[in-house]
Amino acid sequence: EFRRVLFITGIAFFSLVLFSDALTPSIAALGMTPLMAAVLVGAAQNIFSKSSKYSLFDPCKEMAYIPLDAETKVKGKAAIDVVCNPLGKSGGALIQQFLILGFGSLSASTPYLAVFLFGIIALWIKSSLSLNEQFTEVTKEDIKSEMKEQDTTDVKIESKVGEGGMVEGEVVAKEKSE
Repeated sequence: EFRRVLFITGIAFFSLVLFSDALTPSIAALGMTPLMAAVLVGAAQNIFSKSSKYSLFDPCKEMAYIPLDAETKVKGKAAIDVVCNPLGKSGGALIQQFLILGFGSLSASTPYLAVFLFGIIALWIKSSLSLNEQFTEVTKEDIKSEMKEQDTTDVKIESKVGEGGMVEGEVVAKEKSE
């Protein structure tokens, strides 16, 4: 999943930056410095996050529009693509710029960026779970309404235990009780 990739590589990256002194001996055994390892992990994060975004996140995002009617679908996609996506990217850049200006350097602001990153990931997971519940409920309602439209006769299923202990069942018309 996209969130797990960001979470795992984010932990690795911030650990390499924040605990570079403690990790220097073990990373030196690999023939690297903590800065070089952080650059490699950051590059890997970029590659993994972009590939995960295009292969997992974007198709899932489009699935959220499935239960919507045509007009709501078009308006929702336009709002997300035109307003929300650029606003999210600008907001992230704004947070980073304020932290860099406030703390004087990227390395000094890194612990605070980590707090923002993990806070946003937590909100993202919470909103994904909420969207899943809403999507499931709407899908269930759609299935129920389709079943009601297709079902023109009242039927019930009768079952009984037959010979050999096997359950036997049949669909029979319901008796009208008036």
